[in-house]
Amino acid sequence: MKKYHLILLLLFCGIHVFGQKRTGIFLGQELDTVRLNKIANLASREEKSWNKVAHLIGDSCKTELEKVYTIYTYIAGSYKYDLNRLKLIYKREIKRELYLSEVIKKKRGVCGDFSNLFATLCDSLDIGCFRVSGYSRTFSIFHPVKKSYYNHAWNVVRVNGKWYVLDVTFGMQHFTNKRLDQERINYDFLFTDPVKFGTVHLPADPVFQLLNQQRSYKDFRYRRFLWKTPDLAQTPPSDSILNLRMTKDWKDQLLDEAIAAQQFNPKVKGAGLKLLEIRIRKVLDKKTKRKQLLLKADYNDAIYLYEGIRKNLSENRTKRKYIKYTNYRILKLGEERDKLKK
Repeated sequence: MKKYHLILLLLFCGIHVFGQKRTGIFLGQELDTVRLNKIANLASREEKSWNKVAHLIGDSCKTELEKVYTIYTYIAGSYKYDLNRLKLIYKREIKRELYLSEVIKKKRGVCGDFSNLFATLCDSLDIGCFRVSGYSRTFSIFHPVKKSYYNHAWNVVRVNGKWYVLDVTFGMQHFTNKRLDQERINYDFLFTDPVKFGTVHLPADPVFQLLNQQRSYKDFRYRRFLWKTPDLAQTPPSDSILNLRMTKDWKDQLLDEAIAAQQFNPKVKGAGLKLLEIRIRKVLDKKTKRKQLLLKADYNDAIYLYEGIRKNLSENRTKRKYIKYTNYRILKLGEERDKLKK
């Protein structure tokens, strides 16, 4: 009898690997979550590079919905949130995000690392996806949200022609401090209603809110319990803007986001510049020991972005010091690029 009970217990535990139920309803469709969880588990155990993970998921999943669910499960279930790295980032001892090869190898990171990995996997599977930078907070009264500092990153993804928000970091099951581990992956932040999502997330670029009535930073910061939401809904305008942006090169996508962030919250000094430098930090951070050599293309990309934001700053008569700063960066990056071997 005891042996019988043990077998039942093992079977029950097997069902809960990387998930919670045998089937689940997502976006009105029923998914075989046991099969998809096994695919995510297999990717975690056997694949050592992001392109191999993408091939495995692409070959094993049939629909965009299945692929996005599996990517979310793969990252949220097999990676750890690195609290030690977060502390070093807040102390400004670490500035750049991890290369994808480092994230895959270490199986740990922070929000920017996970959102980059999620976007890269989606992109390799021809699924529209953006990494989103912005603000996040809990419902703690004194949660430190500062308008001059973007403290979080997440994603918006296109499934069957429609855009949805998700935050794989908020769904993480494991942390470097085991006391913070969750019993299972949290799927509440996969395809979340944008109004509910907006209570704890505010993107730098308002188009990523996916809302008709866009919430301001002031309202997000100071009216956490009082946000009135009678007319809020997902927006065709946001869909069309994001679909158009998807047709552009990644540098022009980033410029669009940076310019929109500057216009959305002009009181954040250099908002567009901050957004650009999050993505090109590997070129700017000279103190970090490099595991991957920088190429001339990396410098050319950074210079292109600075030239684009400088043009926008000049057209909008922004303070002269920001234009001088971009000129300085362009000059220095050009000098460093020219020092590289041909």
